[in-house]
Amino acid sequence: MIRANLLPRPKENVRVFGFEFDAEYFRQALSACAVIVSVALIGIGIECLRIHRFEVTIASEEGVLATHTAQREQTKRLALDVARYQEFAREAEMFRRSGPEAAIAVARIGNAVPNRVWLDAIDRNAGAYQLSGVSTSVEALSGTILSLGRALPASSASLVSIDNRGADGGGVKFSARVDEPSPAPVAAGLVR
Repeated sequence: MIRANLLPRPKENVRVFGFEFDAEYFRQALSACAVIVSVALIGIGIECLRIHRFEVTIASEEGVLATHTAQREQTKRLALDVARYQEFAREAEMFRRSGPEAAIAVARIGNAVPNRVWLDAIDRNAGAYQLSGVSTSVEALSGTILSLGRALPASSASLVSIDNRGADGGGVKFSARVDEPSPAPVAAGLVR
């Protein structure tokens, strides 16, 4: 004969801090909290491990940077020296081209200016002569620009600005640009 107890189990209650809970629900809640805490601790552990690996990688990279500090300083000094030598080369080119050729170009520009036009300044910048001055009329100024374009071989002249309000005696203030001729390309020859 088999005996079976078909009666429901009596409910057990647990008392915590003065509150009474069903024991089965309390066990389920505790096991759920334990699972949540264990998953959170595993996640925190994984993140701590990743942070530690990042710190080790950063420390090794800083060590590599520290070993190359001398090379970086030498490279920086070399770059500064190159920049200084490039500036010397630009100044040497400017002085090389400011000799008799520049004097002839300034003389030709001055000779190309007609009587009714006066130049206040002639500046040489970036392969061009910047001119400023006063003209008695717009017609005289247009003739000046044409003659300036013919002053230097293979050069061109252009009017940069014109102002007829501020000149003394009703003249026309202007600024112009005369581009220097570009050097002729050197023909490449065959070497035998």
